[in-house]
Amino acid sequence: MLEKLNRLLEAYRADGAVGASLAFSLGDGDTITVTSGLADRATGAPVTPDRLFKIGSCTKTFVAAALMKLVEDGKAELDAPISSWFPDLPRSGEVTVLQLVNHRGGLPEFEYDIPMDPSRSWTPAQLVELAFGVGGQTAPGGPAVYNNTGYVLAGMLIEAASGLTLGEYVRRKVLEPLGLKDTWSPATESFPEARMVRGYYHRPKPATGASSALAEGGEMWRMDGVLPYSDALQDSSDSFPYSGAYGCGDMVATPSDLVGFMKGLFDGRLLPAPLLVTMKDGRTKVSYPGTRLRETGAGLIASEYAGRLVLGHQGSIPGYVTVMEHDPVSRLTIAMTSNAGSGNRLSFYASGIHPVVDRAIGIILQEI
Repeated sequence: MLEKLNRLLEAYRADGAVGASLAFSLGDGDTITVTSGLADRATGAPVTPDRLFKIGSCTKTFVAAALMKLVEDGKAELDAPISSWFPDLPRSGEVTVLQLVNHRGGLPEFEYDIPMDPSRSWTPAQLVELAFGVGGQTAPGGPAVYNNTGYVLAGMLIEAASGLTLGEYVRRKVLEPLGLKDTWSPATESFPEARMVRGYYHRPKPATGASSALAEGGEMWRMDGVLPYSDALQDSSDSFPYSGAYGCGDMVATPSDLVGFMKGLFDGRLLPAPLLVTMKDGRTKVSYPGTRLRETGAGLIASEYAGRLVLGHQGSIPGYVTVMEHDPVSRLTIAMTSNAGSGNRLSFYASGIHPVVDRAIGIILQEI
């Protein structure tokens, strides 16, 4: 099996990927990691199991779990409005704490408008202000529409209720109880930067008259002035400050830690059963065209891989793509990270990881 997984990652690299790291655990088995390719093209340093990757929106699952720990400790109520925390926020009396993390808060979005300015340092409040300046708000409790602003507010709420930075709270309440030592929140805590892989970005020039819709190849992020159009991969490691992602996407980790987190979550070692049910069940369809995301809970999204409906998250941030999933039927937990990405979802560098995860699941479960 490991030989097949090694060949799979080598084929992914031959298709154009720079580096990849894949970890998995089946049932109560040990976590196994397979790596391939380069952590740094300039130096030729290889990807090794201890190398850190930016995990983008997989951060959301950690933050949602942290919010549940706050609820478990009696410091917040999921059904309570957020007005006591954010009295000046429009419609805060209608948005509930739970809706901050289940994409049903009707909050405006900022991801497609935030400038990729590596020199800027953002505060969470500035991210929320940007969202309300560029996006439209809708009635809370409506259809689920993928939203980053809710997770920024969730992080701010956790900080206000706990008196800790978001990174420190996640560390104390999520990482340390599960014995995870290779995950950090760089927006609010220091981390071993020397272990980070470099990230590489594909920014193809759009064809004349091409659609700007994300599902049809429109560019997700504002890279003008940061990286030019090019068919060649460009180093994007420092193109976006961690503070611009905060509670919706700032974290870095190894795939083995992602597997450890998901196993601990689904094995019931982190949360009481009712709060885990809140995260994973009662899902609604989510609107995120051009992805495999199908239904959202609170920090856990149902996606289709290898013909199975699995629970977890995906993450993209300039130069990096991550997938972490758990199959409740087989109890396979798998995570894969890549250090090449694109804001164009039609690019191999944005989407090529997903069929690799399909095949990896099949190899592990011996179905192909």
